[in-house]
Amino acid sequence: MPKNQVKKTASILLLATIIFTSFFYMGNQFAYSDNIIEPDITLYVHGEKSNGGPIFHQSGDIGNGLWAPGISHSGTMRIYNNYSERIKVSNLGLRMKLEQFQGQELRIGVDKEIYELFAKNMKLTIKRGTMLVFTNTVYDKSFYEMLYDRNDENYKGYDLSPADKFNINSNDYIDLEYTVAMDKNAGNELQGLKATVDFIINSQENPEPKEPDKPHKPELPEKDEFVDVGGHWAHDCILTLIKHGIIQGYPDGTIRPDNYITRAETAVLVGKALGLEEEKGSTGYIDLIPGWAKGYIKSTTTNNIFTGYPNKTFKPNKNITREEMTAVLMRAFDKALENDIELSFTDKESIGNWALAHVKAGVEHKVIEGYPDNTFKPKNNITRAEAFTIICKLLGYHQEHE
Repeated sequence: MPKNQVKKTASILLLATIIFTSFFYMGNQFAYSDNIIEPDITLYVHGEKSNGGPIFHQSGDIGNGLWAPGISHSGTMRIYNNYSERIKVSNLGLRMKLEQFQGQELRIGVDKEIYELFAKNMKLTIKRGTMLVFTNTVYDKSFYEMLYDRNDENYKGYDLSPADKFNINSNDYIDLEYTVAMDKNAGNELQGLKATVDFIINSQENPEPKEPDKPHKPELPEKDEFVDVGGHWAHDCILTLIKHGIIQGYPDGTIRPDNYITRAETAVLVGKALGLEEEKGSTGYIDLIPGWAKGYIKSTTTNNIFTGYPNKTFKPNKNITREEMTAVLMRAFDKALENDIELSFTDKESIGNWALAHVKAGVEHKVIEGYPDNTFKPKNNITRAEAFTIICKLLGYHQEHE
């Protein structure tokens, strides 16, 4: 696949061919796999290594090609990008050849009305994720909306919404789960049809930018030029962290201390506090990572400070809770629980078991405090100011302004 060609036009990647035979026909069209831990098919952007086969892992009638109203079956497919650049998947399509049995003979081709009726009665759901966790539904319609024909303006495949488009980094992969069902109200006019379907993705080269899209770094104002810092309870810690180059203001001269802090912002904050280098290359996460945070997300993950979710996502724009932040910072600064203390927070039962030792360690090392009402509020999102203050204490800077 020539590099310059991919940039100019979408590249068509043939994924899998499966055969549907509606109602009575029981011909042995393909075998099936019983392996549900590994994907049923692995497809490569450069297809020379692809191992093709049916996408359905269930045994039984589907292995013999039988479909009838109400039948539903699922399968999995791994798309591995062995191309030299990151690619973006923006369109899904399928090609369908429909034949009809007359006795034991197959008549190639049917009229357009039957062709489209069959397509509208075959329902398709596609979810994206990793084996065996599929949480992001990117398609939930019929075959009809996904029909693709290079020479027919009516069949252009299905354009994914901006939120559902996804990248596959070089030497990385995405898993897709397909669920196909024949509509339970499908009529007799679809009896005896055999459909050969090619599933397709349309993708294009989408190289990572050479310069990360980092926010503009403003000139550091004098002590009280940040318009929302003066008089704030975390004022001294904020200015101390600015002085040490760990945080910076926004271009409009604000710090926004009472805003919640996201997972991406936390990775950058912790990375700078620890003096980590921004690492290059793939983060290993399948969701879109902002360029300005990517290097620190990778380095904090490499150093086991941050862990992603089971489906290989990082969720960079998700706010981080107080118990999550505590766990991250205790791991980052290697603050282990030395003595099993009893927490005095009135809502201590709300602290997750996975976070309890980290919260105890934070209290033991005197870097975590509760609220005046003696609560910890572990599930609440943490603010930027609260995060700054904990880091200020962990770095020993808090003593500078006490």
